[in-house]
Amino acid sequence: MRVLPGIEAATVTRERLGAGWSSNTTAYVDGEKPKVSGYPGMRWNAVGPDYCRVFRIPLLLGRDIAETDTAESQPVVIVNQTFANRYLPATNAIGHLVSIESGPNARRYTIVGVVANSKYTEVREDTRPMAYFPYTQVPNILSMTVELRTAGEPMAFLPEVRRTMRGIAPDMAMLHPETQVDQFSESISGDRLFARLAMFFGGLAVILVATGLYGTLAYRVARRTPEIGVRMALGAQQGQVLWMVMRESLLLFLIGSVVGLPAAYGVGQLLKASLFGLEPGDPLTLLGAILGIALITLAASFLPARRASAVDPMLALRAE
Repeated sequence: MRVLPGIEAATVTRERLGAGWSSNTTAYVDGEKPKVSGYPGMRWNAVGPDYCRVFRIPLLLGRDIAETDTAESQPVVIVNQTFANRYLPATNAIGHLVSIESGPNARRYTIVGVVANSKYTEVREDTRPMAYFPYTQVPNILSMTVELRTAGEPMAFLPEVRRTMRGIAPDMAMLHPETQVDQFSESISGDRLFARLAMFFGGLAVILVATGLYGTLAYRVARRTPEIGVRMALGAQQGQVLWMVMRESLLLFLIGSVVGLPAAYGVGQLLKASLFGLEPGDPLTLLGAILGIALITLAASFLPARRASAVDPMLALRAE
């Protein structure tokens, strides 16, 4: 795969990022269970050479998994920043030993690199201690996934990748090839559906608010036609009448905002688990909602207000 035109880097991995699957075990550092509060666990994956380069995970200390990390070479591992901070605080993690199992016969892997934290199973997960082992040094690996970093549109390389794979293993089918972006998008598909439903009902609420405001103001203006005629006969200008009607709608908007903001904040707290990258009390979101409702209020009330300011005083008085 690496020699194909347009392929910048290639590697393999046991658990595909964003697929929702993970391997978890107790972390044994330098042969002992770490003395930390809570469960001393770690998430781990078996990967191939250039893993960090393919996924562009920044390397903070040491090196990446290399081609020289074979089954016969010294067992090695790279860990993330959270692992180093939790189990090896105030010390250089390079050179320490990590085991997947306990006991004197457990295989110990030397830490040769520390990488930045990154997402693993889904985009909303909390950062956890993570260890990456060379797949050649981990027993009982049943399947691997090929990961490619391309120089252009990833799916454009798929036909050439298929031909190459058929040349390597004619009887092996490619299972669900997709980009890493699409893989992570699948992990929030439920959230996307929830967001679309919320947008739909929010839009429906906007239509109902605008319709209700327009109907209420139109009715009130019709009831006040004689009053408006008298005001204009006594010298009131169109702009004054326009502002008089608009002012009433803005007063309704202010009352609704005062009542609605605490309610919106409270409902947001209930939906906090469904939000990603956004807090329930996000000031920009609340400000945007208020400005949006203000614009809807002005738009819904402008036509009745405009109609009221155009009332002919003689016709209004005759109606009286």
